[in-house]
Amino acid sequence: MPELETMKLMMTAALCAVMSAPAFAQQTLEFEGMNWRVDAVELAETTEFLGRDALHFRDGVIWIDGSQLATGEIRFEMAISGSPGHTGVLWRGQGVGDWEKFYFRHHLNNLPDSVQYTPAHDGVTAWQVFSDPDAISQVNHGLNRWMEVRVVVAEDQADIFMDGQLIHHVPDLQREERSGWVGFWQLAPSGAASGYVRNVEITPQSNPQIIGRSERPMAEPVAHRVGTWRVSDPFSEDRLGDTPFETLRASRSRWTALPVAYNDIANLASVTRHSEGDTVLAEATLIADGDRTALVRFGYSDRVQIFLNGERLFVGNNDWRSRDYRYLGTITRHVAVPLSLRDGENTLTFAVSETFGGWGVTAALEDADGVRIAR
Repeated sequence: MPELETMKLMMTAALCAVMSAPAFAQQTLEFEGMNWRVDAVELAETTEFLGRDALHFRDGVIWIDGSQLATGEIRFEMAISGSPGHTGVLWRGQGVGDWEKFYFRHHLNNLPDSVQYTPAHDGVTAWQVFSDPDAISQVNHGLNRWMEVRVVVAEDQADIFMDGQLIHHVPDLQREERSGWVGFWQLAPSGAASGYVRNVEITPQSNPQIIGRSERPMAEPVAHRVGTWRVSDPFSEDRLGDTPFETLRASRSRWTALPVAYNDIANLASVTRHSEGDTVLAEATLIADGDRTALVRFGYSDRVQIFLNGERLFVGNNDWRSRDYRYLGTITRHVAVPLSLRDGENTLTFAVSETFGGWGVTAALEDADGVRIAR
C-alpha cells in the first residue's frame, strides 16, 4: 500500500472502529431516487463529473438506506480521480466496519495489486492478510473516466466485472453469508482523491452465475502448521510492558478457538473487536516426546512478542513501512526462532498487536520429529 500516510490511515481505521450499526449516520443525501447514508466522510455531494450527474464522495463510507443483499448482483458506474487514493464497493454490510470490500487503488493502475478484495471486521481491513492472486489483480482501470462495474455475489464467491470484462474472482468470501447493506468506500490520504458513483442497481438473486476461477497456484499442504489457535479477548498493547506475562495471561476472561483459513493465516480480527483493545494472545499447545529443540517459522501483523512456557523469545515489528517506505507488512512465514521444548506439554503464545491493514498470525514447525501440535 505504498504512498499512503500512516497517520491518515490510523485515523480512518479508528473512526471506523468506534462506529457500529447504521444508526450512527449523521447525514442523508437523496440521489437517483434513493436515500444515501453518510458518515465519517470529508465530502459527499451531488455534482456533475465528466458530463454525467453523480454522487461525489471522499474519505469515508456511504451506503444506500434500506438496501439488502446476500446474493445477487450490484451494478453501477464509477469514476475515480486524484492520487493516491482508494475507492471501492461494499456489500453484506452490518455497520461501518463490518463488510466485504473490493476496491481500486488509484495510484497503482495496471500494477499487480491495482485492485484488492478484503473483508473487514470492526474497522480492521485485512489487505496484509489477503495478498495473493485470490485477493489482488492487475487491472488497467485508469483515472478520470467512467467505468461500468458489476459485482456478482454468490454464497461464498464473487466475480467483479469492469466494462463487461471479468477482472477479478474471489473464490472464498471470508465473512458469513448474511444479508446486509450495499455501499461505497473512499480513502484520500493526501486529500486529492475522490470517488464518483451513479446508476446503482441492486438485484438480489438466489443462485447467481459465477464464471471465475481461482488464480492461486496449488500449494503443497504445510506440515506441522498450527491449524487452530486459542485467541484471548483483546487488551491494550501497553500492558505487555507493565504487566508480568503470567499475570496478563491469567487475566484473560475469554478464549476462542480460531481455525486458520486463507494461506494458513488466522485472521484475528474475525473473533475479536479492535475497538476494545489492540492486542490479543494467540496460543497453541506443543507436545514433545522428551526434551528437544524444534524450529517455529512464522508470520504476523502488525507487531508480535513470542513466549514459550511464559518465557519471552522474540519481539518483532512488521508494520507497514517499518522497513522502508515501500514495505507493506504482508504476512508470510519468513522469520524463524528455535524452541527449546520440555518433555510433555508446552505453551507457545504469540501476543499480536494491530494498528491497521490486517491482524493475523501464522506458524509452522520445522525439524519437529517427536513433536506434535495438540488439537
